[in-house]
Amino acid sequence: MAKKAIYYEDAKRLYVFEGFSLDTVCELLKGNVSRKTLYNWKEAHGWDEKRKKHVESSENIAVDLQELVKKSIAQYQADPTAHNMFAVHKAITSLKIWQGVKPLDGEEEPKDKRIKASTIEQIEKEILGLE
Repeated sequence: MAKKAIYYEDAKRLYVFEGFSLDTVCELLKGNVSRKTLYNWKEAHGWDEKRKKHVESSENIAVDLQELVKKSIAQYQADPTAHNMFAVHKAITSLKIWQGVKPLDGEEEPKDKRIKASTIEQIEKEILGLE
């Protein structure tokens, strides 16, 4: 049993936080832990409840980020300054990262932290509907 215990944290992470099934977790651990052992760990340590809480927490964060994007856009529309444009850009980037959307080439964090004119034009056109 002690030998299998070294896989406990990996198994828990895969099941609770990454959402894999017990069969998949067993495969990912390359058969070092039986499905029965995984099931016992799941039952004994409340993995299903932890998984449910993690999913709910993740959904709440996504909703909060979406709300932040909406508020940033509203603030920019009310006061179209470079500062507010930057806030819109950062909020959208944060939401994309949370959703697992890989930024397109050239969309990485700018080194000089200034928003390019082309980015402002794109946000105004595509998001704010301004021409």
